[in-house]
Amino acid sequence: MLDYKFLEALTAVIEEGGFDKASAKLNLTQSAVSQRIRNLEEQSGQVLIVRSVPPEPTEAGRKLIKHLRQVRLMEHELADETGLNHPDDFIIIPLGVNADSLATWLFDALDDFLHENRVLLDIYVDDENQTHELLKRGEVVGCIGTGSKQLKSCKREYLATIEYLCVCTDSFRDKWFKDGFTLKNVTKAPAAMFNRKDETQGQILNLAFPDTTITHPIFYVPSSESFIDVIRRGFAYGMVPEMQAQEDIDSGKLIELISNVRVSVPLYWQSWSVDTPLLNGLSKALVDYFKSTS
Repeated sequence: MLDYKFLEALTAVIEEGGFDKASAKLNLTQSAVSQRIRNLEEQSGQVLIVRSVPPEPTEAGRKLIKHLRQVRLMEHELADETGLNHPDDFIIIPLGVNADSLATWLFDALDDFLHENRVLLDIYVDDENQTHELLKRGEVVGCIGTGSKQLKSCKREYLATIEYLCVCTDSFRDKWFKDGFTLKNVTKAPAAMFNRKDETQGQILNLAFPDTTITHPIFYVPSSESFIDVIRRGFAYGMVPEMQAQEDIDSGKLIELISNVRVSVPLYWQSWSVDTPLLNGLSKALVDYFKSTS
């Protein structure tokens, strides 16, 4: 039989990133938190946490944390239905999101949902082709990303296809691509990339120059807001979602460097197969947003 006080201690250490912060959250001493985790490890017969900085859960630890998060969600729903929740009680929903969605449309989609429910989001940001790993590991209850394969014990819904444009300033084009988007120019011009997992830059180059390995200068910018600012300032060119770039294109601040080639990125919402009104409401808000804007 699981002791949920022990599970709370394990989860707090991982969510807060350390034993000291977990002890403050739980109003316990660090030694008490450590003892609860040792007791849980003795019960399970497995190591549940790697004592690194920050601490990391083992595979068994992740499964227990996922279980607790699912229980929290269902208990919150039950308490709401039975009137046992205090009016000021919040439920925290861990969510995996790609940075571009976070910077552009996410809060527009969830505006009504967040105002109508006592919900706080714990947002984990990763590249759009990596967020599903957060869901697989049980770190989040749902994720927005490009993973089209439905994960085990999860629900999947298509959201939208986002068009990425290759953009830069007029002066950047005149400096680096005066005679066109040629292979020679591409190898010399600095390109902005979100991080080393970012695939959109490679996709546009593969479309423009199929079966060609290209090495070029890279300006890494792991922030969607700063990413487009780097391009606006003429430091680099890069791939930006159409909804983020359109205003700058309309005003003349940016231009499409390759207007006839775009990268289409399909987005999906995947979440635990836990049938609760709160999670169903979150899913509906995301799906309905794109239905209303299409």
